[in-house]
Amino acid sequence: MFTIIGLGNPSDEYKNTRHNVAWIIYDNIFSNLNWQKNKYAESELVNTRIDDKDVLLVKPQTFMNESGRVIPYLMKTYGTTVENIIVVHDDIDLPLGVIKISHDRGDGGHNGVKSIMSVLGTKEFTRIRIGVSILDESGIVRKPDVLGNFSQEEQKQLEPISKKIAMIIEEVVKNDLQKAMTKYN
Repeated sequence: MFTIIGLGNPSDEYKNTRHNVAWIIYDNIFSNLNWQKNKYAESELVNTRIDDKDVLLVKPQTFMNESGRVIPYLMKTYGTTVENIIVVHDDIDLPLGVIKISHDRGDGGHNGVKSIMSVLGTKEFTRIRIGVSILDESGIVRKPDVLGNFSQEEQKQLEPISKKIAMIIEEVVKNDLQKAMTKYN
């Protein structure tokens, strides 16, 4: 079973922030699923299938810097393994619209990823990194506050980004990580 963890911060205050881009993407591509709050997992969860494979989608309801707290419950209850974890999160080093698939990388200063690495004791898991920064006219990436909201223009860009994330997730689950990286990186 694949466990796909979308990182974000709970509460309406953070709903449209750059840090919550994974949840915005989840809401765009998985809105038709019946998400359930699980107090023991400290998450919203839904089981689904992609192709013929079982997939557990997770939105931790901890704050970003405590995202790793959900891991032990997922491992014990759902049999989640490091090899089948995919973490979807914002990346301040990439401009909006750029998506990178990575495996066995450092945390890049991302506190949610750092928390997950700390609990797992390894960095050997897959990540789908979604750019949230601003690319100005001269080609320079400007790093905004990750707790700042997307502009209306940027929000319009999230729909095609969501579709691409859906294709990436499907590729990783159906085929494999290397094929997805070759195709989408």
